[in-house]
Amino acid sequence: IVTEPAQEPLSLQEVKDYLRVEDNTDERTIRPLIETARRWCEEHTGRTLVQTTYKQFIDSVRDEIPLNEGLTDGPDLEYYKNYIVLAESPVTSVTHVKTYNDSDEATTMAASKYYLDSAREPSRIVLRTGETFPTALRVANAIEIEFVAGYSSIYSIPEPIRMGILQHIAHLYEHRGD
Repeated sequence: IVTEPAQEPLSLQEVKDYLRVEDNTDERTIRPLIETARRWCEEHTGRTLVQTTYKQFIDSVRDEIPLNEGLTDGPDLEYYKNYIVLAESPVTSVTHVKTYNDSDEATTMAASKYYLDSAREPSRIVLRTGETFPTALRVANAIEIEFVAGYSSIYSIPEPIRMGILQHIAHLYEHRGD
């Protein structure tokens, strides 16, 4: 995570109304429950709820070919993909794609060489026709992708997800002594 969310998907007042808490005595208990429930929801659903900037590193774009022990017949081929799957969804924008060579020198790929496929989940970066990823890259963390994921506003988060967070907060609040 490069930039944490600026706000939580639910306000303190929304949570207090749902829990039917009328005074301010439990606010110090409720505030951390909101973040905890959001993080739990994000891990459980595989979605980022509030816009967050991420930096993702990958080693290679080659498909992993299973190791065959012994003698096998057939061509020895390396398969290259023309896309990179992003770790979080929904992705709203890609800030940059950088590649690193063995001398640890970074090269930023031109945005005209790829596009963001956010119509599917998980989102992915797809190379345009005729483009390829560089091949002379270092062995580990060769490609760095910085992107922004999350819903455009807290009001665009689907209502069932918001309700699930409220129910999780209520469960944590009611069983905080257990």
